[in-house]
Amino acid sequence: MPQVHITREDDIPQGWRYVIEIDHDDGSRTTHRLRLAWVDHNHWAGERSIQPSRVAQALVEYLLAAGLDEPLPDRFDAATARRWVPAIDEELAGVL
Repeated sequence: MPQVHITREDDIPQGWRYVIEIDHDDGSRTTHRLRLAWVDHNHWAGERSIQPSRVAQALVEYLLAAGLDEPLPDRFDAATARRWVPAIDEELAGVL
């Protein structure tokens, strides 16, 4: 299973921006920039006090395990994941 590392977190208007490094099973490493809006954080975390960085990490781990047809893009918004994996709303809540 690939290892996901959050190397940077920045507060931005209406959310957070993360730099995430993924160590893949084949020994390669990729770097991605993820934007997580506070509305998406609240949607997935619900009333639970889950750190935004935990939601970001769980999201990337979930997407990697989902076996997407394409690799994760260099930059993406967390809300985009809903188009990639329609069941993510129900399933990610269970992972958190």
